Amino acid sequence: MRGLDKVDSRIRWRELRDLWNEFDPIGVYVDDQEWPLDEYESYCGTSLRLLEQNSPTSELEAYIHSAFDKMGIESNDKEINDFAKRMQKWFQEK
Repeated sequence: MRGLDKVDSRIRWRELRDLWNEFDPIGVYVDDQEWPLDEYESYCGTSLRLLEQNSPTSELEAYIHSAFDKMGIESNDKEINDFAKRMQKWFQEK
């Protein structure tokens, strides 16, 4: 299996970052305001690695739970499960 070229790799990273930004667990994004697009950037690497390894949803959920812990916010199992499945669906479609 051939790896992604630099352009495709950057596109994949940006799209995953956009998913995290849409998920926005800490509520950073407010309508019509400048957004720090890199707010969740640090979670993309591990998320992408788990997706590339075809990890089960439960492992992705565990990672998202740990991200919530780092952010110091309460986690919601349904919300996390939905987001994990959304990331998996996005990855599978790519």
